[in-house]
Amino acid sequence: MNILNSKAGIVIEREYISRVRKKSFLITTLLIPIIMIGLITATTLLSMQDQEKEKVIYVIDYTGEYFPVLQNSPQCRFVDEPVSSPYAHLIITGDLIENPKAISLLSEKYITEKVENNINHQLNTYLSNKKLSSYNIPNLEKILSESKIRINLKAEKFNKDDNQTIQGKSAEDIKPASPSAEASSLFSMVFSVLIYAFIMIYGGIVMQGVMEEKTNRIVEIIVSSVKPFDLMIGKLIGIGLVGLTQFAIWAGFIALLFSGAGILGYAPAIENVYALFAGIDIAKLLLFFIIFFIGGYMIYASLFAAIGAIVNSPEDSQQYMAPITILIMFAFIVGSASARLPDSSLAFWTSLIPFTAPIVMMSRIPFDVPLWELLLSIVLLFSTAIITLAVVAKIYRVGILMYGKKPTWGDIVKWLKY
Repeated sequence: MNILNSKAGIVIEREYISRVRKKSFLITTLLIPIIMIGLITATTLLSMQDQEKEKVIYVIDYTGEYFPVLQNSPQCRFVDEPVSSPYAHLIITGDLIENPKAISLLSEKYITEKVENNINHQLNTYLSNKKLSSYNIPNLEKILSESKIRINLKAEKFNKDDNQTIQGKSAEDIKPASPSAEASSLFSMVFSVLIYAFIMIYGGIVMQGVMEEKTNRIVEIIVSSVKPFDLMIGKLIGIGLVGLTQFAIWAGFIALLFSGAGILGYAPAIENVYALFAGIDIAKLLLFFIIFFIGGYMIYASLFAAIGAIVNSPEDSQQYMAPITILIMFAFIVGSASARLPDSSLAFWTSLIPFTAPIVMMSRIPFDVPLWELLLSIVLLFSTAIITLAVVAKIYRVGILMYGKKPTWGDIVKWLKY
């Protein structure tokens, strides 16, 4: 029987429409992207403004040799006379070649890395030239300068099948189509965070909804016309569709933002972003995000629904939620590590274990996971989701009508045998 034409379909429709019409859904869906963009913009502007401020460094040079070496810059101005409230004090007490530790930089504020690098670069350059001059070798500085060669190596991934075509070619002829490691890591983190957040948020909404219906005794009226399993599956699917709707709106908002940025004259910046993400299959990522979100959501949301059916108050839910929360947090931590080591044994096995696969596998997908691993992970994930739904349904149908005494683990085991 088609679930959309059954009573479960009515529950799905009710859960979905009632929640997307709520002001809270509209506000969070619209405001969160705006708030995130505003925070990023404000942080960037404040950082730029802080960098543009001139920082006065009071130099106390007991040798009298090094102060003339320090050149002012737009960010730093060096003075050798006392000033009110300098940004920092640079104290030099001896010959820095003989004693490199005879220098200190003190400040009541946090000293930025740019200021440190500025001072280090100027003094290191001066000391290196002074040391070279002491050898009395003609044109030594020029010889050493010309002998310095720097390469800019960037790792690129290629397919095993391309190994034969690479041999015998020059570096200029090889143009790997794979994305950069930076872009892959960025997408890895973004999608693992998204799937973690969506599972936690909408799983919590499922639990809260079940608890509200149980404590208000509304569920007693509902189950008189709808089977408990239809009620549970309808609630899970309806709320899950709300999550996918919110994600689709955010994805559309980001796409619109990029299009608008190009129209408003930020095309070079957009081109740089596109260049960074060259080789990333966005459609593939979105497809697998939906697949792994559905599988992970059905497992964890059904567990949250079981907790909502078991307990009689939010306080009672903590002891049951703790193991689930720890498991999701573990998956998130491993997923974060997988962004750096996507081919490690830990990343491989946890991307196959159904309870950690949604987060860990999403962190690995940008690094070209073999198709057989993806398919195996999906099969295990949805098989476990079906088993979990069947087990939770037995707990749910009894728990939603139980009031008063908090059930023990033994009681829950008995419910599974009914």
